[in-house]
Amino acid sequence: MAPADNSTARIDLLRSSRLAGWRRRLPGSGLWFQALEVPWLWVGLFLVFGTWTLAPGGFLFSPRVAAGAVADRDYVAWRDLLLADDAATSLKQQEARQKVLPVYDFDPGVIVQRDGQFEQLFATGRRLVAGARDEASRAAVARQLVSTNPAPDSLKISDKQMALLAGKGFSPEIEDRLRGVLAHSLRRGVVANKALLLENRMSGVLLRNLATGAEQTHVALFDHLGYPEETRDFLEAQLSAWSGYTAADRRLLVDLLLDNLRPNLHLNRSETLARQESAAAGADQVFAHIRKGQVIARKGDLIDDSKARVIAQLRGQRHPRVQVPALLATFLLVGLAALVVWLGLAGARVADHSRERIFGESLLLLLLSLLAAKFWFLVAGSLSRTFEAPPFNSWRSYAYAIPFAALALLAALLLRRQAALVLAILFALLASRLVLDGEPVWEVLYGFAGSLAAIFAVDRYQFRQRLVMPRVGVVVAVVNVLMVLILSALAGPAEHSVIQIAFDLVCAAAGALLAAAVASFTVPILESMLGITTDIRLVELSNTNLPLLRRLAFQAPGTFQHSLMVANLAKEGCEAIGADPVLAYTGALYHDIGKVYRSEYFIENQRPGQNRHDRLLPSMSALILISHVKEGLELARRHHLPRVIQDAVEQHHGTRLISFFYNRALEQRDPDATLITEEKYRYPGPRPRNKVMGVLMLADAVEAASRTLVDPTPAKIRALIRTIVEDCLADGQLDRTDLTLSDLKSASDAFGRILSTIFHQRVDYPGFDFNAAAGPRREKRPLTGAFKAS
Repeated sequence: MAPADNSTARIDLLRSSRLAGWRRRLPGSGLWFQALEVPWLWVGLFLVFGTWTLAPGGFLFSPRVAAGAVADRDYVAWRDLLLADDAATSLKQQEARQKVLPVYDFDPGVIVQRDGQFEQLFATGRRLVAGARDEASRAAVARQLVSTNPAPDSLKISDKQMALLAGKGFSPEIEDRLRGVLAHSLRRGVVANKALLLENRMSGVLLRNLATGAEQTHVALFDHLGYPEETRDFLEAQLSAWSGYTAADRRLLVDLLLDNLRPNLHLNRSETLARQESAAAGADQVFAHIRKGQVIARKGDLIDDSKARVIAQLRGQRHPRVQVPALLATFLLVGLAALVVWLGLAGARVADHSRERIFGESLLLLLLSLLAAKFWFLVAGSLSRTFEAPPFNSWRSYAYAIPFAALALLAALLLRRQAALVLAILFALLASRLVLDGEPVWEVLYGFAGSLAAIFAVDRYQFRQRLVMPRVGVVVAVVNVLMVLILSALAGPAEHSVIQIAFDLVCAAAGALLAAAVASFTVPILESMLGITTDIRLVELSNTNLPLLRRLAFQAPGTFQHSLMVANLAKEGCEAIGADPVLAYTGALYHDIGKVYRSEYFIENQRPGQNRHDRLLPSMSALILISHVKEGLELARRHHLPRVIQDAVEQHHGTRLISFFYNRALEQRDPDATLITEEKYRYPGPRPRNKVMGVLMLADAVEAASRTLVDPTPAKIRALIRTIVEDCLADGQLDRTDLTLSDLKSASDAFGRILSTIFHQRVDYPGFDFNAAAGPRREKRPLTGAFKAS
């Protein structure tokens, strides 16, 4: 063993001194990628900015137009608007109140009560005066009746009035006359405030009989007696015709009747007010119909309250106190959407992405899409206001051109199908809050249908070349056009003309193509932002003309050919088990790029009889072999290869034992030297963490071992593959890959088919002996057509 060789190897290893303190670390270990792993951070951002976006007027803070200000420009309604007219509604409610007739209660029980009391008074009086034979006795009876303690609701009668009645002997004649006048007065209706009653003389009042409950409209209000003036006049007129009574007697009787005439016609204020409020509540809300193109205020005009309210409604502005409930509801809606994302993404898988990171990335995509949708809706509104003639003034037509399917397309490419479906549903529902005119259900149906078409197209075509994007756009365009036709048919022929429908179809197709364009532009950006590698990126990296692969081909040609063979084996193995063949192929091309530094120390790059390891210690040889993993990982990072490719470089050997040099070390071990451990002869790992990396490890080992076969028959190839698989299983290298025994059998069969095809036999060329020691020797005869074909 030459000391110079050992020194050269050590110098080569020390040339990359930064590898001495090398340690494995994840890409995306920066602050941004660490933030993606914090769910509460993205929930908070989503709640704040999502509520801000979906709230009316939440995207742009335009100055509020105040009443009394002078218009700085022309304000023209750019869409139809039904504005609640509070003043007109209040006037209508007031009119409804005025139409309600005042309710007056007529109490016929007063007649019965007073008539009975007069009847009892005269009956008692006649009984008491029956034995009185002179004036003195009758006066005593009168004093006795007056001194009797009256009930609270009894008749009111003075001494003089009682004396008059006693003097008349409480005769039936005067009783009938008094009771008749009393009943006549009360039947006409006695009202305390006749002036208030007469205010309704044109419309009348609603007269309600308290005894029967019957109601009727009553217009003859002058027939009622106002208390006390009109009632006194009526009584005096009635008693003026009585003979045998002096003027003083008539005044006493009038006072008697007037004092005991209780008003029996009353205004029921509470019932009247209740009926008025009920009528006002039943009045419909009045709306002012502002038509599209209508001038609200011209530049220089004074803006009054109604104009300021119309402008605020068109802008989606509301008074802060009125907007608080809507903001709270929007906040809860956004929070519910975040919860649905968390639950809906359970089980979603993206390479090397935790559930928390997928959740954060999903919320980020959804939030960016809502912000973009708000912007597109504003653009659609601006375009519709620019033109006056149809169909170019239709806001909905331009809304059809919004790339609703872009989010589903991006999610399907970056986060896979499950996340795409969840985000497509939520985006269609949340974006409906941004609809400026009409019912939002059309946007939900239209946006969701286009998103489903995008997801289907991605599954169908597989994003492995740039031409896939236009195809996806065409599929989405077809679905968008069909949805426009369906929505137009549901709206009815009166809503859309033929020209309008044609313009809608053009906008719908443009929206689909715009979605494909947006996705094409943003996919590379989001790949870098989120640390996700798509199939198209892997296909681009598999180009062998890229500088790193060209360097491998020139500096380590044997390794390059080995990598090509491993790539084909890994691709076939992954296709057999349903894993990602594109990742397997591309990862295999780069798995040994670390061998470009000391390519001559790897057997596939050595010439026969020139093995440099023959002059090295086994420990140094193992160190050189192990270093190609570390150096390959460093080289991959320097060239900014995706994490999944770095995983292929890092995991393709796992922690397997370099058995050749380990056994050589055991053979050359000095009995007095220190104990030789396996750890120094094992690769640093980590072991493969998914099915693709597990298949890549097996493909790498199988391809390398197949080169040792002298006579590679199918039976020997199958035995070799079985031995490699069993060795990896026994060593625990596949414990974290989720590979089942069925997967291993399918992958092994695929390896066998490929290797059997590679090591096929051919017939000898006539006249040539290629196996001769001196090389092929050609007979002196013309070339045959068969040889030319071979």
